[in-house]
This record gives sequence, structure tokens and C-alpha cells, in this order.
Amino acid sequence: MTPAPRGPTGAAPAPPKDLAARTLPIEVFPAGAPIYRVHTSTQGAVFFGPGAGRPPTYRFDPASGRFGVLYAAPGPDAALIETVLRNPGRLTIDWREIAPRNLTTLIAGRPLRLVAALGPNLSRLGITAALSTGPYGPCAEWSDALFDHPDAPDGILFASRHNPDEPCMALFERADLDLTVIKTKPLPSLLSEVGKLLDRHGKSLFGAP
Repeated sequence: MTPAPRGPTGAAPAPPKDLAARTLPIEVFPAGAPIYRVHTSTQGAVFFGPGAGRPPTYRFDPASGRFGVLYAAPGPDAALIETVLRNPGRLTIDWREIAPRNLTTLIAGRPLRLVAALGPNLSRLGITAALSTGPYGPCAEWSDALFDHPDAPDGILFASRHNPDEPCMALFERADLDLTVIKTKPLPSLLSEVGKLLDRHGKSLFGAP
């Protein structure tokens, strides 16, 4: 006889019915504060996915498809972690995963107001840490619900699944969200920094020239 499953399912709960009546925990990032994004060299740094006519792909892509989402981070380490450390079972990272990517620094032309879905704010929102770690389905519902909230946040600040000490950003595609590229560096030119990050996470790089 198969024992009954124990513990939670791992999926985040759906947005509570009274979410619109709750005051959101907002963290404000001032205009001009750097934010970081890792992307392929063939893709522009400012990209709100998944793109017109495409189904949701990543964690906070909205279920409705009404707007795009740009994934970034307030620090370069989180941007790298979310890109090159997505397979925790592997102890080595192939150079070919590093070589075609850039690290870009962006700034916003106005303050960014993000829902801080971290720490005690999770309970305040009616959510759990599964928002950052669980299946994507409920996260897509949260994206729509927060986009429509009367507080009109610009996105979500959430914990990296691969290192919860590092916060990440999911920025909503709003008409007045003015993002400017400050500088772009190919990851191969940052090999020392990438190597130190991998070392801190118990990984190593192979195949580098």
C-alpha cells in the first residue's frame, strides 16, 4: 500500500480573494539605481517576454498574456545565479553556457516600486516561499493579480530559487517604465568574477579557452 503524501504539495497558493484590499509591501528602488540582467548577445538587454502571441514561459510571465515581464536583479550575482546555476545537480558549468552571454547594467528613469515578496511579507501577502521555488502556474496568477492591484506596482522582488539570499526582480511591462542601458560586458571578459561566483556555490567551469 502506497503511503499518503506527507507535507505540502510544493505549489504556491493562489492569490487570496481579498488581495486587492490589502496594502502591498512595496520596496522602492530610486531612479538611476543600477539593476543587472544577463542575456544572450543576440538578444537585446531590454526585453519583456515571452513576446506577443507566445505562451507563458518563465516564473512570472502572466497567465493572461496581457503584458511582458523583464527579469533582472539588484545585484550582478543574482543575475548570474539565475542564468548559469539553474541545474543544481551539476558540479561543473560548461564554458559554452557562459560564452554567448552578456551582463548589462540598466537604470530606470523613475523610481521602481516592487512588491517585496520576501521574509515576513510573504505571510502579509498570503503566500509562501513557493512563490520563488514552486511550479510556475500559481506564480503566473500572482503576476496578473499584482499587476491589477490598486497600488499599481512595477513588479515583484523575490528570492532566487538557487540562492534565496539573493533577491531578483520581475519587472512588469508598463508604458512609463523607461529603462536605459548603461553598459554591457560579455561574460567572457568577466571570467574572474564568474569563477569566484561559481566557487562560492561549489561549482567549477570547464572548457574555457
